[in-house]
Amino acid sequence: MIAPYLISDSIPPLHLEDTGENALITMQEYNVSQLPVLDGQQYVGFLTFDEIIGLKHLSHSIQSFKLNMPRPLVFNTAHIFDVMKAAVDFNVKVVPVVDEDFKYLGLISAESCLRAFATLNSVHDNGAILELEIPLRDYSLSKVARIAEDENATILSFYTNVRQQEGIVEITLKLNTTDVAGLVASFERFEYAVKAIHNDVQVTDELKGNYDALMRYLNV
Repeated sequence: MIAPYLISDSIPPLHLEDTGENALITMQEYNVSQLPVLDGQQYVGFLTFDEIIGLKHLSHSIQSFKLNMPRPLVFNTAHIFDVMKAAVDFNVKVVPVVDEDFKYLGLISAESCLRAFATLNSVHDNGAILELEIPLRDYSLSKVARIAEDENATILSFYTNVRQQEGIVEITLKLNTTDVAGLVASFERFEYAVKAIHNDVQVTDELKGNYDALMRYLNV
């Protein structure tokens, strides 16, 4: 899933000609604390609510403030993981999207990004979640997939976290089945440490509930 499919056009950008007062009104109207700033159609920087509040003469244009605005962005070929990385790196809740000429195309909100990520990770699909660990030197994606396939399980979602200092890979699998006794035994036979198993309807419903609660929070 790439950036253009996540773009929201419901939140307007600011322009250099806008006044500080207009910027505050726009942020309050759309319940955001950060907005991209354009020079014509070109993306030039990022303005926050706190920066505007700290300024004098809010009747002046944004351009007149001569702010050193950061420029978080992703290009229109970026994957959702690139969008999430940009949001974390710049500590922002909306990520501007531009083309190769830095023409502004729109922004991606935290809500739309989380919704898309949940779809990619099959949050709403029933199935077990396994948490595994194995030494980094023994890690093989193809081997994990083969073990699952041998037990007639389909991996719906797969992600890893590498603990470099310990040389350990943490693996989280979302599966299409809740019957994982045989699969767990197979992983243990191949010396994977099974750290946690979430495989009942209650856990799945709790995950969905937490996701829905987060979406309600982001919409407040």
